[in-house]
Amino acid sequence: MIRRLILLNLVPLGIVLTLVLTTLGMHQAAAQGLFAPARKVNDRVISNYDVDQRIRFLQLLNVQATDMRREALERLTEEAVQRDHARRRGIRAEPDDITDGMAEFARRADLSTDEFIRVLGENGVDRESFVSFVEAGILWRRIVQRDFPALVEVTDSDVNRARDVATITGRERLLISEIFLPTDPEFAEVVGQIIELIEQVRTVDEFARLAREFSLAGSREQGGRVDWIGAEDLPGEISELLRGARQGQVVGPLELGGAIAYFMLRARESSREIPPDRVRVRYTSLLIPAASSPETQARLERIRTEVRHCEGLGRFGADLPEEALREHEGFVPEIPAADAMQLARLDRNEISTDLVQNNTVRVLMLCSRELQTDTTPSRSQSRNALFDRRVGAMADVRLQELIADAEIRDF
Repeated sequence: MIRRLILLNLVPLGIVLTLVLTTLGMHQAAAQGLFAPARKVNDRVISNYDVDQRIRFLQLLNVQATDMRREALERLTEEAVQRDHARRRGIRAEPDDITDGMAEFARRADLSTDEFIRVLGENGVDRESFVSFVEAGILWRRIVQRDFPALVEVTDSDVNRARDVATITGRERLLISEIFLPTDPEFAEVVGQIIELIEQVRTVDEFARLAREFSLAGSREQGGRVDWIGAEDLPGEISELLRGARQGQVVGPLELGGAIAYFMLRARESSREIPPDRVRVRYTSLLIPAASSPETQARLERIRTEVRHCEGLGRFGADLPEEALREHEGFVPEIPAADAMQLARLDRNEISTDLVQNNTVRVLMLCSRELQTDTTPSRSQSRNALFDRRVGAMADVRLQELIADAEIRDF
């Protein structure tokens, strides 16, 4: 310290003042840049500091995005229009509501609110940024709860379809490679040449070489290779294209996160393990004699064209003995083999008239086919899940409308 003071005394005062003022100016410029506006949404300003905070927060939550700044800006923009809409509707979040919301969010990480805030601080995220995030979520949830439930109806048929085994598609995993290219206009000519090379690729090794040389993604060092990923975890358009791709096929170009993306499907893996002794089937049978008679054939034609659900089959047996019409229920191994073979080809509320025994047509109609496990949701739980999904979808559409109507200016 003494040595530093001695050296300072040897420097002319004018130079010292110049150094001090220059240093202060640099700090002020840095501060102004940090808190300068990044985007204005209606009357709300999103600063560079807000964006930096949200990037740190998303990284802490392990959110994956090709362009983290763009992801942070989009989420902050959503929250800005949510806040504006809540203000116009007179919807507020009280301090106790925010405190409860913070505690609820922290519990997802098995932490108390104070512990969670401490972890945030250790990763450069201040408390106020967390509070703002939670408050916006509360405001939007209240808007959704107020506006959309009355517009959503879940019928018994909807619940039936949701619980049907046919809707249990299992999990499909994809092994892919990726290349991301810039969309900046100054790179357009070079990118165009790279795209020509990518579209001529025929092997995994060729794709990997181009990924190492040109890709912007963090996977470039691995030749663009990505570990197994669930198809349902990918964005809808990409998931659909890759599900329909053949092994070794290149999919693209796609605009994704401010970049041009190409994907190669290297392998796929599907699992749909539904043990027959866990599949419970409910069906109705109707025995109609004189299989080859014109009257029976006419009756069968009417059944095929007029019956839409199991309850409607009964009226076509009104003139037959009582035992001709029967309802059955049981797990697949418990069902007569002949019935099981016919039912396996049917979806819910479809009819088979192919089974003929002793000149009698055995009409079968599948009423339901459901997977029964220890974790199978009840009908009430299935109904609630459908309701929540539909409300969520309506809320997403409304949010995009609000964003489209907002005045957004980037700096």
